[in-house]
Amino acid sequence: MQGRLRLTSPGALLILAVCLTGAILLLDSYLFKPYVESQRDAALHDQAHRVEQSASGILAAQTLHLSNIANLTDSQNATIGDAQLAQMATPLFENSKISFAWTCDSTGIVAAWGAQGLNDALRAELASAAAEARRDSGLMRINKSIIVFSRHCTSGSSGRHLYLATTLSNDMLASMGRSAGAQVTVVNADSLPPKVLQDASTARAVWPSGDDRLSVAWLASDTSGKTLGYFRADLPASQIYAQAAAARRIVLIILSLSVGLVLLVIMGTHMLIAGPVVRLLRRLQQLDSGETSSEPLTRDLHGEPLVIARRLQSAFERLAHMSKTDQLTSLANRRHFSEVLDCFYHQSRRYNRPMSVIMLDMDYFKAINDSAGHQAGDEALKFLAGCIEKACRKADLPARFGGDEFAILLPETFSADAMQVAKRILQNVSSQPFSSGNLKFNLTVSIGIADLNAGMIDSPEGMLSLADQALYAAKEAGRNRAVLANDMHGGASPNDGRKVEVLCRKLAGLDTQFKDLFLQAVEEVVEVLEQRDPNMADHARKVQRYAGLIANEMGLPQRVVKRIEVAAMLHDIGMLAMPDSLLLCPGQLDAEQIKNMRRHPLLSVRIMEGMEFLEHEIPAVRYHHERYDGKGYPEGLSGPKIPLTARILAVADVFDAITSDRVFRRAMSRDQAIDEIVRMAGSQFDPEVVDSFVAVCNKAGDKLMEQPKREPHARWRTQESDDEQPAAASPGGDCDATS
Repeated sequence: MQGRLRLTSPGALLILAVCLTGAILLLDSYLFKPYVESQRDAALHDQAHRVEQSASGILAAQTLHLSNIANLTDSQNATIGDAQLAQMATPLFENSKISFAWTCDSTGIVAAWGAQGLNDALRAELASAAAEARRDSGLMRINKSIIVFSRHCTSGSSGRHLYLATTLSNDMLASMGRSAGAQVTVVNADSLPPKVLQDASTARAVWPSGDDRLSVAWLASDTSGKTLGYFRADLPASQIYAQAAAARRIVLIILSLSVGLVLLVIMGTHMLIAGPVVRLLRRLQQLDSGETSSEPLTRDLHGEPLVIARRLQSAFERLAHMSKTDQLTSLANRRHFSEVLDCFYHQSRRYNRPMSVIMLDMDYFKAINDSAGHQAGDEALKFLAGCIEKACRKADLPARFGGDEFAILLPETFSADAMQVAKRILQNVSSQPFSSGNLKFNLTVSIGIADLNAGMIDSPEGMLSLADQALYAAKEAGRNRAVLANDMHGGASPNDGRKVEVLCRKLAGLDTQFKDLFLQAVEEVVEVLEQRDPNMADHARKVQRYAGLIANEMGLPQRVVKRIEVAAMLHDIGMLAMPDSLLLCPGQLDAEQIKNMRRHPLLSVRIMEGMEFLEHEIPAVRYHHERYDGKGYPEGLSGPKIPLTARILAVADVFDAITSDRVFRRAMSRDQAIDEIVRMAGSQFDPEVVDSFVAVCNKAGDKLMEQPKREPHARWRTQESDDEQPAAASPGGDCDATS
């Protein structure tokens, strides 16, 4: 965890705060500010609408007032004449309730009166305006003034209509302003900006008109739709703007508080939760690497949630126990046993201390499974595990190795003391019969013991192998006993070890004979493949020869060399599954054909998988087209992940391919091919393998590319176990030196 920027460090918190602040500013610029401005505009237009509605209400009230006057006049005399109307209108004029009055029939104005009198020009203007006013009420322009009129149909037989009108005066505009909360005036079109004029002609327009002022304009038209002017109201902008700005400030304050809260939550989370978790992870890493510490995981947490830490510690301990324990017997599992054995082995070797290992298994365990079932077998294994635990000391490590096989590590123990532990196990097992249901079994075990002084031990695995040999020696001697590895050739049965060795050799001989027959058949199949594809002529044998020479040059054991040679013979056997249209294609392959051709390593492996004696050759065949840089196929392995046998086979395969004629290209010369292989070292090929290949080429000279001899199949009849030492470098051109 050191060297990293922690979440709660000042630098990290500063970076986080800057990032969150930037996010707030971006949100404010691209989201909140446009939203607040749209809300402000909506509020302005709403206020403007309320002003317009208030003004319209005043006009409507005035119209209603005129109508009431007309109704009152009509109610006094339903058959009133023009002279009487004129006489009745006089007091209305004097009280300034109306400004004009006129009667109209279908032909136009019959009679008209005005508060200030009517001259000819005014009468003509009134007659012109009245001719267009065919509605019950509305606005008209008379004598450069806007008037509000109301029509009333008298109930007389004259068919005339009475019109009463009043001028839209400053007092009326002031009344409209008081009702709307704004100053209302009537203006001409030339006093409005063009954009405002356009908006006001369709609905209403709102625009700033000075410091802390907003203006609203809407159309004033007569009954025919003719524009008479524009109503204009001035509104205080500060209140509306202040509301919008306050809303924006509230949003920013909320976001800022949220950022602070997030930072506090992060710090608190780290202090209360992440901190203990980090310390627990450190301890996990220490324990995983083998380090030990006496400090409890919950030490010095200082107010942090100890419960969480303890629960995590408990969960870890359970997981650690499960990873080291066999689920059935509760003993150590094989993985844990191997790790501890490796540690104690090297420690004992370094300080010249004694150590012993016991291997044991149950006699006739299969009979229990067959007769009583696998559940009874599991119970028998648990019974045996209990007997082993009782016989072991505290310092000993018993483990279930697999199936019915168990192992015990005895540190600081000579073989004689290990024999005493083994005798206690024999006594514990045989002294108490095991029962499962109605069945009873007298269990016995066979035990093998090895210590560091037994035989030629050079590894922990070698020590286990020697104890395992002693175990099988105990079974050959009659079971239900313990055998020391040191006594296998002179103890209870002098010839037991030799008998086992002879038996193993016989089994190996049978396996080799079967393998010889198979390889004989493979060579015949390869001949058929070469006849099918002329390009493949002698390819397998030449690759086999080159690969063997490289392996010998690298000083590999002879058994490994033979495995590489067998893999070379089998590496293209999967080509048998390829159709002739693909295998005998006269030119370059397309992408789909290349994809199908790259399946041949897996097809070769599929043919080989059913034969256990070829398990060591399969990796070389499977991965011989992998590249050292990881760009090969079928799995894209790279570097040392590619088996060494496959890396050797890859160089041999490519060298023969580029030195052989193909339909689509000419073969390279020997020197050109060697240069190409060297050029691809580190990318396509393992540099170490390439170095050995170059050494082989230098030793062999011109004999390197001679056609291989078709030898009899008996060349395979050599047991791999006969030669465990590295082979000497092959002399130049001598293919038989690798066989």
